[in-house]
Amino acid sequence: MTTTTAKLVIAFFTLILGIVLIGVIADSGSLVTDKLSVNESLDISAAVSGPTIPNSSINETYIFTIINNPTGWKVADCPITNFVIYNQTGSLAVVTTDYVFTASNGTLTLSNNAKFNRSASNTTNLGYTYCSDDYVNVAWGRTIINLVAGFFALAILGVSLALFYDIAKDAGIIN
Repeated sequence: MTTTTAKLVIAFFTLILGIVLIGVIADSGSLVTDKLSVNESLDISAAVSGPTIPNSSINETYIFTIINNPTGWKVADCPITNFVIYNQTGSLAVVTTDYVFTASNGTLTLSNNAKFNRSASNTTNLGYTYCSDDYVNVAWGRTIINLVAGFFALAILGVSLALFYDIAKDAGIIN
């Protein structure tokens, strides 16, 4: 194989490898820089049943904890965001009127009103955004990680262009 052919093969291989790896690098960066959105079902029967709770009433002191509640560093640095709750019939509940949610520890109490009550279905739906354990909680760190894929693409493109330029020079296309 001639040197020009070898350079051409390496240039194409580098370009294709860069195109394949750019997605992998960007995806792995996204896993540690993006918060995760989740929908969760919550059984509220513990707050609407019991001998001391009248029919169709809510025990306002019963504390629910969401599945992905913040722990460790996330309590102060990455509380739950975009929290919404829907009652048994799918109606959106209003914060402080229908429920109280504490974002730093992921706890929820329901208010004793018509929005939540004892019914055939005691399942409510929640939606929120939380930080995974691998989440980078400093803004500059997320920025640097998001820039890695772009600089990787520029480096691979530069290597490929340098090889193509060298081939064109050897072939006499460029003086």
